Amino acid sequence: MPLEELVKKAQATFIHQYGDSGRKITMVVAPSRLTLLGGEYTEAVDGFSLLAAGNHSVVVAAQRRADKMAFIHSLNYDEKIKVSLTTLKFDRGDGWANFPKGVLYFYERTGRKLEGIQMVLAGDVPEGIGLGTSAAITVATAVACNELGNNPLDDATLTKLCHRVESQFMTSRGDYFSPYAIKFAKKDQLVLFDARTFKPEYMPFDSKNYKLVVVDSGVRKKEREDEFKKRLELFNQLLAEIRKFVPKVISLRDVGGEAYEMARKNIDIILRKRLDHVVYENQRVKKAKDLLIKGDYESFGQLLNESHDSLADKLKATCQEVDILTRVVRNQPGCLGSRMMGIGWGGSLVCLVKADATPTFVDRVRGDYKKQVNIAPQVYVNEPQEGTREVEAPVATPATS
Repeated sequence: MPLEELVKKAQATFIHQYGDSGRKITMVVAPSRLTLLGGEYTEAVDGFSLLAAGNHSVVVAAQRRADKMAFIHSLNYDEKIKVSLTTLKFDRGDGWANFPKGVLYFYERTGRKLEGIQMVLAGDVPEGIGLGTSAAITVATAVACNELGNNPLDDATLTKLCHRVESQFMTSRGDYFSPYAIKFAKKDQLVLFDARTFKPEYMPFDSKNYKLVVVDSGVRKKEREDEFKKRLELFNQLLAEIRKFVPKVISLRDVGGEAYEMARKNIDIILRKRLDHVVYENQRVKKAKDLLIKGDYESFGQLLNESHDSLADKLKATCQEVDILTRVVRNQPGCLGSRMMGIGWGGSLVCLVKADATPTFVDRVRGDYKKQVNIAPQVYVNEPQEGTREVEAPVATPATS
């Protein structure tokens, strides 16, 4: 859905739901998230990721209240909840609403009192394929709180708050790079995430001549979370092992150069492969920065291939369907490279495709993958978009039932 239509729909629903008081309706747009390099594994070692905002969005329409209540209406789920800001807690039965509830819970605890809020959420981010739907909801809600409050959080603190929603309020796996990308992204640029500094660096992206095409394998292996945890536990063990040879290393992010090449020879070959992925992946992120500044998209595409092949060969994090999909996309004319997004054992690929080849690429990938695994893949064409921001509300028009 075009963003303008999504914003209009959210605003019209807000007026229909809460009435037209004549007061300003704050409208916030948060984009989807694309992971080109790095991600969950490099973040786990304080490392680097290369990210972009995608073409899908979550829109929040919001106003402040004065009664310590939160009224939240999801247009996508056609559900409404009402909760007190003084008694916010996780409730599995609230489902999607736990994301904005978690933001309000932590925002209140920063001392920035909202006194109350009424909201409508609308979005077109495809769920379950690794485009950061939950992070888009949390960041959009947090930015709305910032706009409605008197003492806004800085952007880095806000993204860390959004991470706490999943990792603490919901006690599930969350990451920092998703809310970071969704907040800090810029149009026609890729943003580099440093898990230590949270200071963004930007690289140009030629959206006119290249597209970022997301292709979902349609597969999520049941063992994926357990296997991911095993890899993270292994990284901790490897850090202790590396410190025997490079004592001053704080995290695996700091490992590299000649010292690492000497130390790795003393590590079991299987463990060495796991370690190689995060060490060399961090180097790939840094190399990508130079390639993009030079406009060398052929080499950048090859870097995506190297990253994916490392996930497959060194981390053993792919599966048969993803391997087939990888062969399918790389065989298409105009595809310069592809890489799996997410923790692995299923999920989506992000592909760097020449713009003039994109329509044919999409059609052929859909057909070829369906032919081989009998799954019709979801395919989405993206250009790097602007990060989360307030937008001007359309002219108020009361919604009809």
